[in-house]
Amino acid sequence: MNFFEEIESTKKELPKFKNIEKKVGKYEFNWYQKFAIVTYLVCLAFGVILGNLFPTCSNASLYSNVCVVREFNFFLTILFWFGSFLVCLFFFAIGHVIFLLTDINEKMSK
Repeated sequence: MNFFEEIESTKKELPKFKNIEKKVGKYEFNWYQKFAIVTYLVCLAFGVILGNLFPTCSNASLYSNVCVVREFNFFLTILFWFGSFLVCLFFFAIGHVIFLLTDINEKMSK
């Protein structure tokens, strides 16, 4: 059997957009979760700005303390992204716990 024929026979169709929307559309986020998502998206953009505002010196001149070439600060950007991810994940988790407690309260009151 040809390798490409085997790939063709085992290949699965990609999910359609409407199927993905049906699966994801049934989830409702509360205020804390929406706040965490929006804050993380803002922090992603701010991390790039921060990396440009505080560039690193890649090549200093031989006898002076003058920076010849300045480059984008990847370390600061990734550090800020990781920190904001942890903070936003904490807020998202608080929102999820509140959602679970609300759901339990609704089921207990029935």
